[in-house]
Parts: sequence; structure tokens; C-alpha cells
Amino acid sequence: MSTAAAIETESLVDVLRSMADTLLDLTRDFPTWSLPEAAVGEVIGHAQQVRRLSQSLTAVLAREADARGLGADDGLSRTDWLHAQVAGDLDGPEAAAVARVGAAMNEPRWARLAERVAGSEVSVAHAAAIVRFHDDVARIADPAHLTSIVDSMVEACDVLSRRELARLIAHARATLKPPAETESEEAGLRLGRSFRKVRSCAGFSVFELRLDPEGAAIVEAAVDALSQPRPDLCLDDGVGEVDPRTPATRRADALLEIVGRGVAAPEGVTRSPRTTLVVTMSLEALLEQVRGAGLLDNDAALSPSAVRRLACEAGIVPMVLGARSEVLDLGYTRRLFSPAQRRALAVRDGGCSFPGCTVPPMWCEAHHVIHWLHGGCTDLSNGALLCGRHHTVVHRRRLTATVTATGVIWHV
Repeated sequence: MSTAAAIETESLVDVLRSMADTLLDLTRDFPTWSLPEAAVGEVIGHAQQVRRLSQSLTAVLAREADARGLGADDGLSRTDWLHAQVAGDLDGPEAAAVARVGAAMNEPRWARLAERVAGSEVSVAHAAAIVRFHDDVARIADPAHLTSIVDSMVEACDVLSRRELARLIAHARATLKPPAETESEEAGLRLGRSFRKVRSCAGFSVFELRLDPEGAAIVEAAVDALSQPRPDLCLDDGVGEVDPRTPATRRADALLEIVGRGVAAPEGVTRSPRTTLVVTMSLEALLEQVRGAGLLDNDAALSPSAVRRLACEAGIVPMVLGARSEVLDLGYTRRLFSPAQRRALAVRDGGCSFPGCTVPPMWCEAHHVIHWLHGGCTDLSNGALLCGRHHTVVHRRRLTATVTATGVIWHV
């Protein structure tokens, strides 16, 4: 007899209450200091598994509540009813995601997704993102094409991170919409840009900046280029010390530096080159031979017309896949990777290539897998992006890697 069948003879409420009390006792009283070092990570993994299973059970119960129409007699939406049951344990967006997934699980169209959520193979957050994407584009997309894309997402989303799924959805949304509608949406978003002073507090001024994806990518690229740590600013005048500023302070200083350069430039001529913004898309999509979208460094999608407009401006580099506009493999003749090679590594690796690291490409360093001094050439087949921390780890542990056309496999 399965555990679920056995529970049918007693109260599910009592079983879950007992489980909650057990977890509370473990959290509050268990001597975690007694755990062996190897067991700490394993226990964390099991704790997260309990969390995922709990979310899946919540979605299954939300499905039951939706099927029964609970809350309708009181005039409550599915989200409001669910939020009222958990006494604030679910915030607004999370409650909306659970309610959306629970309702979708009652629809025949989402039978496979319901099966994977109930089996805790797919998280509620991933499932909600897929359902939201489907609902957003269903009115304009070709039904057969949309079904194919969504079914692929349902099958593959368990191996995708939240960022990877969001990037896939952004690209799919841009390719499904007619170009004219995408361009109209981009124009509307540009009109929604705003910059205002919110308040003053403790001698500081607080500003709010709201930007569309294109504007956000430009600002992020400009600020990142000037917000790198500067050990020379160490307050103790020490050698090799770290920058005393927090990341937020470095970004604020970078923004002021950008404004200062613009204000000081004579007759509108800047004192430094424009920030480089990389937009990646296929040559066919750029030429509008197929539907497609450009992807910015911050994973936002742009229409082909927006990419063509940006490509006309100095400092905007279109990374057009399939077009050989720059020499990327410089062999052994140069020790340092060129800017073109770094952009190609950013497209291939997507950030730090070390397993499990999520540092974005603009904060990474180009590393020779086989050291240049040992005969390693300066080309893509011998290059890998690493964040500062993992660059140190790789050198300290003398790790090796296999570089493929699609990424880097570290032998850890």
C-alpha cells in the first residue's frame, strides 16, 4: 500500500501538521554543529527537495480548489482565496503563480504539465512562466506553432534555470509576434521611460529610473564598464587590498562618471568612446528572411528593425551569427584575447563557465585553458570565461577543461 493510500484513512491535515511540527523542531533544536562537513550540503539538498515537494502539493491542492470553485461564493478570485488560506505565507506574485498553475492543471491542454508538476519534476515557478507565456501570445500566434513551442518548453524546462527559461520565453514571444506589433510595443515602451526624484532622506536623494529593455541594456553596459573594483582606492593605502566600495557604490560612481564626461564634453563631443552593446541574432532574421529577434546582453529581445537601427550607431556591435565580419581566431600571435574574441566567448559561454556559477559575461575574465606560456593559443578553442573567484580557483587547482563549439566542460 502506498503512503498516499494509507493517508486516506486518516486526516491529511493531521499528517501535514505533524510534518510541519517535525520540521520546526529540527530547525529550532537540532544540533547542526554535530553534522559532518560532507553532510551539511546533503542536508541542504534534502531541505530544498522538501520545499519543492511542498510547492507541488500546494499546486495540486490549488487545482482542487479551482475545480470546486472555492471562494467564488464570497466573490474572491482564485489568487485572493489562496492568499487568504495561508495567512500571508505566500506573497502576491507567488500566490498568483500557484493559482495560475492550479487552474491550468484542470485544463486538458495542460495535462502533461500537470503530470510533471504533480510529480515535482517541474517547479511551480517554471510552470507559471510557461502558462503565462501561452496566455499572452495565444491571440496572435499560429496555434500549431505555439503548441509545438509550448510542448517543447514543458518537456525541457526541468533542465533550465529560471534565467534560461526567461530568455527562451522572451525570444519565443518576439518570434511569434508579427514584426509590426513587436515594433509598436517597443515604441510604446520607449515612451514609458521615466527618471524622477522620489525623495530625500538622511542627506541622500533617491531617484527612480524606469527603462525599456533596450535602454536598460545601454545603461547596464555603460555602468558595468566603469564600475569594476579599484584596489588603488584602499583606505589603508595597502598593496593588493580590495576596493572598499560596495558594488552599489561602484555603480553609483560609474553613473556620475558617465554624466560628468558628457557634461564636460565640448560642443557635445564625448571624451571617451561609446559603450559597446552586443546584440546577437541570425543573419536570416536580421534580413527578415525568417521570423526572429535579437538578444541583448541582458537577455532582452529586440525586433529586427531595432537591431538594424542600433547597428547604424557607433559602438553597437551586431553579433550576427553566420556572418564573418571579424577575425576571431588570432592563434599564437597575441597573448591577450581581443574584444571581438571576448564578445564571441560571451555569446558561447553566457557568463562564467565554471559549473554552477551564474556571474554574467561582463563581470568575467577571458582565460587560456592551456596557458599561453605553455604554448596555448589565443583563440576560441582555447578560451573560457571565468569570474574572478573561479579564475583563481582554476589556477590554484590547475584545473583542465574540454572546449567545444557550444561551451566549456571543466574537469573538477
